[in-house]
Parts: sequence; C-alpha cells; structure tokens
Amino acid sequence: MHYTLKQLKYLDAAARHRSITGAAEEFSISPSSIAAAINAMEEQVSGALFVRHPSKGVTPTQYGQDFLAHVRGILEQHNQFEKSLGGVSSRLEGRVRLGCFAPLAPILLPIVMKTISIRYPTVSVEIAEGDTMEIIGMIANGELDLAMGYDYASAKNTKFSPLFDAPPHVALNAEHQLATRSVLDLEELRDEPMVLLNLQPTRDYMFGLFEERGLTPVIAHSSKSSELVRALVASGLGFSIFNVRPLRKQTYVVGDIVRIPLRPGYQTPCFGFIYRDEKNLTRVEKALIKTCEELNLDGVFKRVLVQ
Repeated sequence: MHYTLKQLKYLDAAARHRSITGAAEEFSISPSSIAAAINAMEEQVSGALFVRHPSKGVTPTQYGQDFLAHVRGILEQHNQFEKSLGGVSSRLEGRVRLGCFAPLAPILLPIVMKTISIRYPTVSVEIAEGDTMEIIGMIANGELDLAMGYDYASAKNTKFSPLFDAPPHVALNAEHQLATRSVLDLEELRDEPMVLLNLQPTRDYMFGLFEERGLTPVIAHSSKSSELVRALVASGLGFSIFNVRPLRKQTYVVGDIVRIPLRPGYQTPCFGFIYRDEKNLTRVEKALIKTCEELNLDGVFKRVLVQ
C-alpha cells in the first residue's frame, strides 16, 4: 500500500469536518485535492471510506471509521517523532572560536561565559586574546569565528554587530588635585604626564582624542598591559584614559584610582562583535551574539562604564 502523510492528514480532516470543503479550508487548498486523496486511498483499499452526501458533506463508513482509527494512530506517532527530533535539534551543541581585545577579556568574558555555560552547557568556547589588529587578522585568516572589540578597529571584508557605546573616561591617582571633579576636559590634563595603553589601534584612538582639540599628550610611561597601566596610575605616575572599567574595585600595591568621565562630545567607540563579511553565522555563533545582546538589554554591560 502506498500513501503519503499528506493524504492521511486530508482524510483525517475530511472526517473531522464531515466535509470536503471544510477540510480544504483547513489546509488552504482546493476541495478537489481533498477529494483526490480520498479517491486514491479508496482505490488502494478497494472499499468506500466515506459516504458522499450531495451538498451535505461526507461521513465515514464503518470500514472508514476503522481505517481512520489506524490513520490517526500513524499521525500521532509521526507527531511524537517530530517532537523528539525537535528536542534534539533545539539542544545547542558545538564549538565557537572567540577572540577578544585583551584588556577587556577579563572584564567582560567571565560574565558572558558564565551565562553561556548555564544556557548552553554543551557549547564549547575557545578563547583567544590579543590586540585588536591581531584579533582582526585571525578573523580574516579564518582562525577565529567571532571577535569582540571596538568598531574603530573593523577592517575591510568584516561586519560589525554593535553591543554598547563606551565613552572615554580619565583614570587618576586618588590624591590628584582633580580627583574630586565630576567631569573633565582634556585641556585640563594637557601638561599632566600620561600613562599610555600602547596597543594598536588604541594608541591612535587616544592620540586622536587630543588631536581633535589641538593638543599633544605628554607620554611619561607606556605599557601593553592594561593592568600595569592602572597600577602606574594608582601609584601617581600619571593619568590614563579608558573606555571600560573592571566590575569590582581593585586594590593596588601603591595608591588607588578614581575614574572621572570626559565631558560629552569626545569620540566614543562602540563595542561589539566582528566577523567576516561573507561568513554565514552558525546557530552557536548566533546564540553567543544573542546572549550578549540580552545581557546588554538587561543593563549588565552598563556596569563597566563610567557615566
């Protein structure tokens, strides 16, 4: 015996509606398609499944009632099978290679990874840290699937998916004469020594903030380590500029830090995801991005900003 699930569904609908027209309306098809399915099945079983009542619909014969009981059993088994497959397909599994701008990785990734591990325990995230250009190079070479960084670092053949704006703020020694201010301008720091986070293109961004106002920073010290830059600032060796801050108050061997926002109007980068322009994102990669977007909507990332 040869039949399709569609034919069985048409027969079941005709019996439930007691009408070929009613069954056709359920599936948004022509009545002739329902009638053809009934005729084809009756031809195979060599018996009448329905009694046709002109202008009054159809009713199953006794044989048809027995036959439809088996049809509904098959349809129910099929529904259960589809539900079981749906459960398997909805369970997210896989691996994503994620890059992150090194200074931000210890600040942001623990939040993201914790949430991912709870929501998708069978997802594995392989993390790579580096300066922005290194991360973008790894994206371009296919060594990473996604990267988290600033939009000023995006390159050709990449796409950027924004998460949040990160306005710049000044980090000062807690005993600095400007430490009690609620907002600062770079003009007030023009003669102050600066401790520079010497990573590209971060370095260019920092210099650009000064150049926009016709200023040149006085670089006293520089380091590729954001942690060391903060420690030097805490010890009173100069100020620095950051866009995000650690979520918890840090302690330093010497001194302490206060953070003061720059007055609105300075170039503000956007932080988000970078990936190859031609890349078709996998379900795992989309889930990671969506998780971060939801964290942002919940205000989680606002805690890393100085406003």
